[in-house]
Amino acid sequence: MNLAVQQAMPTSTGSAQKLSDEMFRTFRGYIYELTGIYFQDNKKYLLEGRLSKRLQVLGLASYDQYFNLLKYGSQRKDELFALYDAVTINETFFFRNEPQFEALQNSLIPELMPKKKSSGQKLRIWSSASSSGEEAYTLSMIFHEKIRIKYPNVGLEVVGTDINSTVLDIAQRGQYREYAIRNTPKEYLNKYFVQQDGKYNLKDEVKRYARFEHLNLYDQQRMRAMRNFDVIFCCNVLIYFDAQSKTKIVSNLYDSLNPGGYLFIGYAESLHGVSKAFKLVNFPKTIVYKKD
Repeated sequence: MNLAVQQAMPTSTGSAQKLSDEMFRTFRGYIYELTGIYFQDNKKYLLEGRLSKRLQVLGLASYDQYFNLLKYGSQRKDELFALYDAVTINETFFFRNEPQFEALQNSLIPELMPKKKSSGQKLRIWSSASSSGEEAYTLSMIFHEKIRIKYPNVGLEVVGTDINSTVLDIAQRGQYREYAIRNTPKEYLNKYFVQQDGKYNLKDEVKRYARFEHLNLYDQQRMRAMRNFDVIFCCNVLIYFDAQSKTKIVSNLYDSLNPGGYLFIGYAESLHGVSKAFKLVNFPKTIVYKKD
């Protein structure tokens, strides 16, 4: 932390001042520059509430002090991770989008597997906003339970990424509370979880298929390293970006897919006006975007 910020720091947290319109625009522009996430004017209260928690933790009295810390403090890198954690939403649970998983299991995998079988390559799936890992591990369970029996010579690699480092720690532990497993079929719950002290611990036989990395989808350099995926899940993410950011991110996701690969997005999302590179494919109760 730089000297100017240290000298301005109060001895007690007190109550933070209100986020002014000017500072709201300053933070909004900074967050947008770093992540592509855009807070509309009517979301000022939301950003204020989340930033105020960081002020309390750090013992700062003003948003100006916090912004100076983010820009110039010696620990700015660590605090940027905390900022990402504060401004992202991580609402998820196991088997959340069942029609998507059914389309993957019943249609996409039978299409993709013959090529994988002949080449000896693993099926590679990217959960690009994996949060605490429920989506990635759902894919692992489905593969372990349904797919590997039909295709015993084809392996699976699930890569889960998120900008929020706190939820990635949860994903790596594979330990969940009842809220996360509420939609999990009973046979999966009994077979792949161990209940202990009110928590549900995922078994290693499923965890071994997935690995997790910190990734900002707006980081062009890091995105260039994300290649050769057969399927990408990017659900309920694009709604937080403006048109320009969506175009950039979707273009990168397209490049990350193998030819013939598939992209899943959220039910409330669409690539209309964002990209014409994908072919729209309809399945029962869901749609998928295919890279031709």
